[in-house]
Amino acid sequence: MRTNENIEIKTMILDRLARVEYTHTYAFAIRDKGIVKAVIIENADEVMSMITVCERNSKSHGGVYGVRIWNSNKAFEIMKEYAREIIDLCTVKEFERRYKEAKANGYKGNRGNFFEIIFSEVTGAEMNENPTAKCTECGDVRLNGEEIQLKLWNATVTTEPQVNKFIADMNKGK
Repeated sequence: MRTNENIEIKTMILDRLARVEYTHTYAFAIRDKGIVKAVIIENADEVMSMITVCERNSKSHGGVYGVRIWNSNKAFEIMKEYAREIIDLCTVKEFERRYKEAKANGYKGNRGNFFEIIFSEVTGAEMNENPTAKCTECGDVRLNGEEIQLKLWNATVTTEPQVNKFIADMNKGK
C-alpha cells in the first residue's frame, strides 16, 4: 500500500542512500517480451523514486521498511525512457533454465546474483571480487572502467536499518 507515510519514508531512505552509495549508475534487469534485458541508467537517483515502492516487512521479518524495485510495466517503461543503453541478455526461459541448472549443481546465490553472472558474460563486465561488498564500497560489476550497481526486477534496493548503518559508518569514517 502506498500511503503518504510510505512515500515520506521512501524519500528519506533513497535520499540517504544517494549520499553514501559508491556509484549512481545502475543496470536494472527487466523482462520485456520474453527477453531479459539490462537497462543501464546513469544518475539513477533521479528515477529511483519513480521505479520503487516502499513497504514494511512483516513482523516475522523484522517489521522494517524497505525500498524495492516496482515490478511493473509502468516502472519498466520509465526505466527505458531514462536508459543510456538497453542490452538484450537472454530469453526469460533461458535465464530460468540456467538458474535452475546452476542451483541443481550447487550454486548458492539467488536470482539477483545470477543476473550479475549473465550480465558479465554478455557484456564482458568484471564481477566484483567480493560478492558481499556493500553498495557504499563499489558497484557489483565494472564495465569499461565504470562501476555499476545491478538490480533484478522486484529486488530490494535497501532497507531503513541498512541505510542508517551506512550513514553511521560514513560518519565514523569507515
